Amino acid sequence: MKKFTGLLLFLLAGMLFAETIDVTKSEGTNQSIITSLTPAPASPEVDANITVEAVFNEALNPMSTMHSVTLKHITGKKKRWGMFGFGISRSKNKTIQGSITYDQNENTLYFTPDQPLEVGFYKVSFRHLMKKVPGMHMRIKPIVYHFYVPEVINGFKLPPEPDEDKNNATLLGIDFNHNGIRDDVERWIIIHYANDLKYPKTKTAIALQYAWASQKILENPTMESKKYLDDAIDCQYYWFHTKTQNMSGFEAGQFHAKNKVFNDPILKDKIYNNRERIEQKFRFNAALSGNIFDGRNESIENCRTNIDELGE
Repeated sequence: MKKFTGLLLFLLAGMLFAETIDVTKSEGTNQSIITSLTPAPASPEVDANITVEAVFNEALNPMSTMHSVTLKHITGKKKRWGMFGFGISRSKNKTIQGSITYDQNENTLYFTPDQPLEVGFYKVSFRHLMKKVPGMHMRIKPIVYHFYVPEVINGFKLPPEPDEDKNNATLLGIDFNHNGIRDDVERWIIIHYANDLKYPKTKTAIALQYAWASQKILENPTMESKKYLDDAIDCQYYWFHTKTQNMSGFEAGQFHAKNKVFNDPILKDKIYNNRERIEQKFRFNAALSGNIFDGRNESIENCRTNIDELGE
């Protein structure tokens, strides 16, 4: 009975295990006949109103293009375990309705969805295409790849929630959209500061720059990385100066205290959330210890995002 119970628990655990979607997985995307693919394979930040395009350097048989493109929204992926321990992956896909057109002058195949795409992972497939060769049927190999449509909050694109174990298994964690900020930190910043009633965009931009600088410090905890943190701090103080230049000293002090981003202990705890990352921060502090630094002038040039253009 105990053995049976153990086996049952093992099977249930396998059924509940969610497998991460590999957006880099593709097929046939490097064929010489392909000039370009839009969105590009493994794109992490695709607009919801995208039209899928494939440009070829040779003409296609128009008849072969009529039902050649499918776009599927991957709404879930589960791994189930068979009775003999074999893993079986099952994807939950929603086929996206849309129209297919082929421009013979430009050798370009289009798939236009009927509706804006929802947030999530997508798989696009081009199949059964043939070159336009008189008297011959020269089939093109299938073209299959994935991309991701992110949620957009105040103009900032939210990466997907990373797997916690994988994200914390390495020093730098997961950076799905390759912008230099760990995904769990980026998500927290965008969602958290969206609740700010007056300056959600500005605080998000400054906090993201701080997180980007902190990632640089984790990667290289030396004096050379100090400039990134200095720029982030100076960007914040440039914003403070811009907003408080017509205030009294008391009002300016209140504004500073209320709107500081870098003093948020939750943000710092989110960035330095395990022993390895905390130790890297200590190494950075040790590298700076005992040095005397010159003052700096705050300007918009210190900001990675032009906060003057955010409309706040």
